[in-house]
Amino acid sequence: MQEIHQAIFDIYSQLSPDQWLVLLALILGAGILSHFSASLVQRVIHRFFQRVNFNLYSSDDVNALSLLRPIQMMVLGWVMVLGLTLFSITGPVLTLFFEVAKILTYLAIVWGGFRVADLTLIYLSEKAAETETKFDDLLAPLIARTIKLFCIGFGAISIAEILKLPLASLVTGLGIGGLAIAMAAKDTISNVFGSLSVIADRPFNIGDWVKVNDVEGTVEKLGFRSTRIRTFYNSLVSVPNNILLTATVDNMGEREFRRYKTSISVTYSTSAEKIEAFLNGIRQLINEHPKTRKDYFHVNLNEFAPSSLDILLYCFFKVSDWGEELQARESLMLSIIKLANEQQIDFAFPSRSLYIENDAKLK
Repeated sequence: MQEIHQAIFDIYSQLSPDQWLVLLALILGAGILSHFSASLVQRVIHRFFQRVNFNLYSSDDVNALSLLRPIQMMVLGWVMVLGLTLFSITGPVLTLFFEVAKILTYLAIVWGGFRVADLTLIYLSEKAAETETKFDDLLAPLIARTIKLFCIGFGAISIAEILKLPLASLVTGLGIGGLAIAMAAKDTISNVFGSLSVIADRPFNIGDWVKVNDVEGTVEKLGFRSTRIRTFYNSLVSVPNNILLTATVDNMGEREFRRYKTSISVTYSTSAEKIEAFLNGIRQLINEHPKTRKDYFHVNLNEFAPSSLDILLYCFFKVSDWGEELQARESLMLSIIKLANEQQIDFAFPSRSLYIENDAKLK
C-alpha cells in the first residue's frame, strides 16, 4: 500500500496540468474504446445465436452476461500504462502500473471466462433440449463448471507469478503436507471420480426416476461433488458422488415396461362358468387396452383363499412415467369393475363364518 501511495505521489509531482488533462482524456477514451469493443463482441455473440436459431437475448439472464465490465477492466489498465509511457515516466512508477495492468488483465480474463462459461451453458442446454437423449442435459452443466475451474486456476497461477509469490516453496510445502491434504480431501477427490464415473457409465440421465440406496426420486442435477435427487415428497436430497461408485443404482426411468401384479378376489358362491367368462373378459380388456403389453400377461384362477377365490392378474404397461402408469392402471381397473358388474360377479372381502350347533342335537 505504501508503494502505491508513493507511486501516485511521484506521478502527481512529475505531471504538469496539461499532461493530467491528456491522461484524463486517455482514461475517457479508454472507457469509450472498451464500451465499443464490448458492444462489438456482444453483437458477434448475438449474431452467432441468431445464426443457430436461438432467441436467447429475450432472456434477462442472458442479457446480464455482458462482457462490458471485463473488457473495460482490461483496456483501462493498459491505457494507463500507455499514457505513462507517452509522458516518458519510467522507473518504479511505470513498473508498478505495468504489474497492475497485468493483474487487471488476468482478473478480466477470469471474469470474462465465467461469462463465456454461462453463455456456453445456455447454448448447450438449448441444443440438448432439441435432442431425444438426456445425456447431454447431464453433460452441459459439467462443461460450464470445468471452464470456470480452468479460469480460476489459470488466473490464480498467473497473478501469483506476477506478485512473485514463492510458487516453488508453495509446491514444496504441498509436497511435505501432501499426505495430510490428501486425507482431508479424499472425499472431495472421490466425489469428482464419482461424477466422472457417472459420465462414463451413464447409469442415469437428468429426469430419470432412480433408487440409490434408500433415496428414491427424480435426478435434477449432477455436480462435481454431489447428485441432487428430487424425492416424491418434494424434498431435495444431495447424494455424494463417491457413493455412486459402489452403490446399486436402480434406474426406474429406463424401464420399457412397468409391471402390474395384483389379486382379484371373488366369492366362493361364484360358479365356474362365471369365473371362466370373467377371466376371458379380463384377457380381452388387456388386449384392447392401448397402454398394455400384448405379448406377455397372465390372468388365471390362482388360489383357494380362506374367504375368496383369488384371480392372479399379471401384466405390463408401456408408459413413460409414473403418472401415466397410474392413469393406465386406473383405466384397466375401472374396466374390470364394470365387467364384474355386467357379469354379476361379487368381489370378496375378508370374512369368517361361525357355525353354532344345537346342544339338543348333540344329546
